[in-house]
Amino acid sequence: MKTLKLLRCVLVGAAVLFACSAAARADWPGLITKWSQGPAGPGGWGFASWMAPSPMDAITADDFLCTMTGPIQEITFSGWGLPSSCRVTFWMDVPRTPDDESHPGELIYDRIIGPADPLDPMKIGWQQISDFDYRINLATSDWFYQNGSPSNPVTYWMAIQGVGLSGFYWQAQDPSLPTWGDDAAFASDQFGYPPWSNWGWPTSADPEHYDGPFPVGWYNSADMVFALNGTPEPATLCLLGAGAVGMLLRRRRR
Repeated sequence: MKTLKLLRCVLVGAAVLFACSAAARADWPGLITKWSQGPAGPGGWGFASWMAPSPMDAITADDFLCTMTGPIQEITFSGWGLPSSCRVTFWMDVPRTPDDESHPGELIYDRIIGPADPLDPMKIGWQQISDFDYRINLATSDWFYQNGSPSNPVTYWMAIQGVGLSGFYWQAQDPSLPTWGDDAAFASDQFGYPPWSNWGWPTSADPEHYDGPFPVGWYNSADMVFALNGTPEPATLCLLGAGAVGMLLRRRRR
């Protein structure tokens, strides 16, 4: 009888571990927000971010901090335009120096995401969810796995570009809100901005471009509006399951 009860406990624990593993493989087992910036400012300023066959190339990227290893599965952002597809890229960080702000470095992820099928219950792809808001649900094979922790945070950069015949503008966060990291970075050969130039907000109402550290009179950083959602890494979930097994076994010994 004791052996049977112990076996039952082990099987229950195994079921917990299996459930953790299955949840980790599911497309959206319960997303958490890993990073969020926004909302947009009253003026609704947006920065050009598109790729050919648009009239000119342009790319805008912004930095964020990762403190939780695991996949990014969903991206929400604000802007305007109607691209045929969206290009999503993630980059490693080049830290700030006395002569320049931080900016994207090594390209580590590059995907073209097509529109979501309206009949797909998971809505894999990009979709416009309101006048100025978009969502990208990434297929499992397109998840971006970040590798940061509270004790070892990692800075990444993300760029979102519209792909199509018309331009796309990624909206900037309200400049009165607190910002994180350095300004959003911009590059465009055809506009005449080499990689990477940094955006910022001057004391006047109109945004303008500058490159390098903050000049006198600039009071805030220009960050973009976006949120990154995902789940903790599977190992973390399964550690919780292992803890449940231990609790069951300890309870059995009482």
